[in-house]
Amino acid sequence: MCGARELRRSVRQNGLKHMAHEHVRIAVKDTTRPGVEQVPARRIRDDEWQLLRSPLYATEVAAGDVIRVTNHDTGEFEIVVRGGNVCVQLYLGESDIDDAEATMRVAWALARDIEPLGGSMDAQTPGLIAFTIPVKVGFPAIELVFAAAADRHPGAEWQYSNVYDPATGDPLGWWE
Repeated sequence: MCGARELRRSVRQNGLKHMAHEHVRIAVKDTTRPGVEQVPARRIRDDEWQLLRSPLYATEVAAGDVIRVTNHDTGEFEIVVRGGNVCVQLYLGESDIDDAEATMRVAWALARDIEPLGGSMDAQTPGLIAFTIPVKVGFPAIELVFAAAADRHPGAEWQYSNVYDPATGDPLGWWE
C-alpha cells in the first residue's frame, strides 16, 4: 500500500516524466463534446492512478494528482490526493488553431519560460497546449508568464484547469 507521503517522495526523487506508465481514461466534462481523454498515469491500486502529465482537455486535475476512477466507461473520477501542481491550458488564436508547427514553436518557447518556475510542457495538439507548474511558485508568477504569452500571440487565451470549480467558477482552494 502506497501512501500520499511515499508518492510525493517518489515523485521528488524520480520525477513524474521518467516513471513507467500506462494511460488512464478520464472524463472530459466541461465542453460541448464530452468524452474521455487518455492521460499518462501510473497505477497505484485497482482504480487509483497518479497522473504523470496534465491533460489537454479534462479539467480539475494536474500532473501528480492521484485519482480514483469511479466509472471506467465514462472516465468519471474523484481526486484522492492533490499533487501540488497547477495545470494551465493555452489556446492559440484562430490563425494558429490548426497549425501544428506554430503550436510546437509556442509550446517550446513557453516551456523555456516556465522551466525556471519548475514547470513543464506536458501535452500539445494543434491549437492547444497543456503545462504543469508547481503551485508553490505562486499564482502571480504563473499569471505573469501566461499573460505575456497571450500578448505575444494574438488571439491566444489561457486558463487554469484545476484552480476553479467548472460549475460555479469559485476557487477550489486545494492549495491553501
